Amino acid sequence: MDLENLTAIIIDDEPEAINLLTLYLRHFPLVTVVGTETNAKKGLTMVGEILPELVFLDIDMPQMNGLQVASSIHSENFHSEIVFTTAHQHYAYEAIGVEPLDFLTKPYCIEDLEIVLQKYKTKTGKKKLELKMDKFVHAQSNQPKLKLPANHGIVLVDIKDIVIIRSKANKSVIHLQDGTMETINKSISKLIEILNSSFFFKCHRTTYINLNFLTRVDKKNNKCFLAFNQTTQEEAITKDQIIHLEKLELYPV
Repeated sequence: MDLENLTAIIIDDEPEAINLLTLYLRHFPLVTVVGTETNAKKGLTMVGEILPELVFLDIDMPQMNGLQVASSIHSENFHSEIVFTTAHQHYAYEAIGVEPLDFLTKPYCIEDLEIVLQKYKTKTGKKKLELKMDKFVHAQSNQPKLKLPANHGIVLVDIKDIVIIRSKANKSVIHLQDGTMETINKSISKLIEILNSSFFFKCHRTTYINLNFLTRVDKKNNKCFLAFNQTTQEEAITKDQIIHLEKLELYPV
């Protein structure tokens, strides 16, 4: 199987289950188990610190079950793919709500893991293709300007001219490539939904950037740089979003 190097964390309250899964994963040289944990809360902290590509997560655990851990991973926007492992098949219906990559019912085998990794490859490949197609469509078409509600009425905005979007209470401030700004009477989540473009990338909780203007990422200081209107704009970016850029092959050279 042609796969990039993947990191994995295993969270299971049974040490024997962790040992067996670790043994199975050794059959896939490009997968590295970078951490294991029997305590769900500690495992969640580990995921936030390491940001692995895969999290193998037992559902039936004391204090905090796997569904709660997965929900926290998604709400924190960690981008790790979840693979649930459990001896109880009835959990599958509940697990669908957190959109796992796959669901392994114990006892599973090496062939089952082969299927999981193939699903990961397919899913990440689809994301990359969608971004490439989106870029092609935007480059080839002359889209009409959007009508957006502003403080002084309606503004007409060309999507490709939007460089940065910032959240401001229940409104949004857009920075255009000519250096001007407009306050839009829409929350940032609603505005992103209206724009409907994968080129608007979430740097952190309150800011999106247009990837077409991205020129450099400073991994050491968690910053990214955008060039427009003969200037360079510096923006903060979280560690997990830097990793996400790298996975999508959007990391500037």
